Amino acid sequence: MQFTHLHGHSTFSFLEAIWTPKKLVAKAKEMWFSAIWITDFFAMYGAIQFYESAKENEIKPIIWVELGFVLDIHWMNKVEEIWNVCLLAKNTAWYQSLMKIVSIANQEWIAWKPKIDINTLWKNSDWIIAFMWGEDSRIWKMINRSENDDKILEIVGMIQEKLWKENVYFEIIAQDENLDPNLKKINSKILSMAKENEISLITWNIYNYINKQDKDAREMALAIKDNKRMFDSDRRKPIWEFYLMTGDEIKEILLWNGYDESDVDRRIAMNNKIADEIDTKINMWQWLFPKYQTPKDIAEIYDSVRDSLIAE
Repeated sequence: MQFTHLHGHSTFSFLEAIWTPKKLVAKAKEMWFSAIWITDFFAMYGAIQFYESAKENEIKPIIWVELGFVLDIHWMNKVEEIWNVCLLAKNTAWYQSLMKIVSIANQEWIAWKPKIDINTLWKNSDWIIAFMWGEDSRIWKMINRSENDDKILEIVGMIQEKLWKENVYFEIIAQDENLDPNLKKINSKILSMAKENEISLITWNIYNYINKQDKDAREMALAIKDNKRMFDSDRRKPIWEFYLMTGDEIKEILLWNGYDESDVDRRIAMNNKIADEIDTKINMWQWLFPKYQTPKDIAEIYDSVRDSLIAE
């Protein structure tokens, strides 16, 4: 079945994922995907390589970025209080806004984690789609800590007010809930909140490598990043499968978790609908230089020096 991944990383997420954008696109073509997304951490270094590769392979490229996110950028936030947000470039204008937002985020960081807040999004983009409910989101962490539903919905309401309700989505993670009881708890809570508050749902599994057998290679990359050895007991050992799954595999996992088939089909259709609405075109191979207006007093000095040199 047709399925569009909404969340995944390439080598430009710097040891959090493996495989280049080019190889990712090649795999997507092999799997007959009509569109593929890239949501690298904190920057868009791989966007152009990804865009060009997708165009060459006649696959729609959809460019995102995953940034640190706080409610108010002026508060002294601890690194553990920063949660993540995925932002989508829906068209060319949004892509330009996204680059500006990334630049702002990289001027405001804690422990090498760039961050933005609600007002940054509101001021720098008229329309933007945001997915905020994944594994590294504040909502995920609040549900995991069994915090009050009203407190969670208050934050959700703040985000919806700034970004418009139709541009904010809840996410169901398509992983085996039997491997992690917290996942079942969080997915169930997100489902009930979405239904009660008429919030659209999507689904994804987060791909960090292409093939299922690449799991060990990705774990080695994580160990290198964390300065650990593969035999260290405290190294990161992800229990889920983060490879580029087919639509049938995604559906099979969700049905295995006990979700209604019609609901699963509806969420998968929402993924595809969002992809169909994307139309980002990057005009390649052009020179783009900023235009600076020289201050009047500097211009007068320049003109004076130039005139004297000409006279000589």
